[in-house]
Amino acid sequence: MHRFLTAALIFLVLACPASAVTVTVAYAPSDQALVNPFIGNAAWAGDPAPRQQPFTLVYANLRWADFEPQPGEYDFEGFEAQNHFDKWRAEGKRLILRFVMDLPGKKKHLDIPGWLYDLTGDGKFYKVDYGSGYCPDYDNPVLMDAHRRAIAALGAHYDGDSFVAYVELGSLGHWGEWHIHEKAGKMPEESVRDQYAQAYADAFKTVRLMMRRPFRFAAENGFGLYNDTSGEPGATLTWLDWIASGGEYDETGENSLVRMPDAWRDAPVGGELSTSMTMRDLLGDNLDRTISLFESCHTSWIGPGSFVDVPRDGPLQAALDRLNRTVGYRLLVSSARLDASEGKAELSVTWQNDGNAPFYFGWTPCLRLTDSAGAARRIPLELNLQEVLPGAPVTVDVDLDGLTQGEYEVEVAIPDPETGTPGVLLAMDSKIQSGWYLLMSFSL
Repeated sequence: MHRFLTAALIFLVLACPASAVTVTVAYAPSDQALVNPFIGNAAWAGDPAPRQQPFTLVYANLRWADFEPQPGEYDFEGFEAQNHFDKWRAEGKRLILRFVMDLPGKKKHLDIPGWLYDLTGDGKFYKVDYGSGYCPDYDNPVLMDAHRRAIAALGAHYDGDSFVAYVELGSLGHWGEWHIHEKAGKMPEESVRDQYAQAYADAFKTVRLMMRRPFRFAAENGFGLYNDTSGEPGATLTWLDWIASGGEYDETGENSLVRMPDAWRDAPVGGELSTSMTMRDLLGDNLDRTISLFESCHTSWIGPGSFVDVPRDGPLQAALDRLNRTVGYRLLVSSARLDASEGKAELSVTWQNDGNAPFYFGWTPCLRLTDSAGAARRIPLELNLQEVLPGAPVTVDVDLDGLTQGEYEVEVAIPDPETGTPGVLLAMDSKIQSGWYLLMSFSL
């Protein structure tokens, strides 16, 4: 049996009868840099090259022209091959997906299928400082109906797939960012935008959906939010003001932004880094400001523009480690108390989140009780990890029945429901074995 660690504080009280025991332990939060699922930096899925920094997320744009070359024929195989899904699945990564129909480029081109352009053709080819491309007429009912069918096909294929973590509501605007250059076209009004959003709500029931701004539809449907100018002070503060105050959507002049200051408690926040900032801008003299912005946003992930290519162990590594400790969740067991006697025990376990956001997925933490003969049993904890908010510890109680005289170890982990093995590193200094953290040892 392992003996307890100096990192924990243990108080052992023996009472009558001799078999009764009380054990209390406490753990301080660890400052260790952790690489955990669903959070942190994302890499481009289409680029399989090694990255300097560890990551658990990959990002892919799904261009409509590639996805549906013929009406009703959806090329999942080509999309997945181009973005190396087999590789990322095998490595345990998870996907951020955005469907797009207008990607500004260097030359005149279409990002909607050619057959759909032939049926509509009422959009506008543009050449502006963003680049060149084609902005569809988003009010066109033929376009809207085809879009609904395409998103329905996406949902039928990917909803419920544990590989797909987040789907951003792209579709509208340049890069699917819900804004259009004034010389390239215009955004539709709210009643039309809501129909595009409804296609996603109908198609995806388990995947986490996210919108670029705090639209009324996002608030009413519990969507997360993403900010594609992360780290840039002016743009991010404007984005935060939309969330705090609501107000006018500048693309259409409608009062269609609503207050969502507490949305992060229930739905994730992400987004890529602003292209106007360098890594040194973000992680050098402005590090405190950068961290403050991410903390204010309650950011869980960054990408596809992210920090994955910051040189490992280079001059910016310490700053990046500090920033990474503020992005997403950092879960730990901060204390536990065991009262055992006469073949049973009551155990109280207090969970703490020292990160900046909840754990948004329905994984169930477990205890593992092992006796001196090596026989082990798992005990799921009745705890919704999403309710373990930053700065708000949660205690869960569990009965350990059927104990006989002997020695025991209690360990804790958060298993990945897909594999059954521990999938989350905890921010606590305790002996760890295959993802299980030792809580305490006791004898009866």
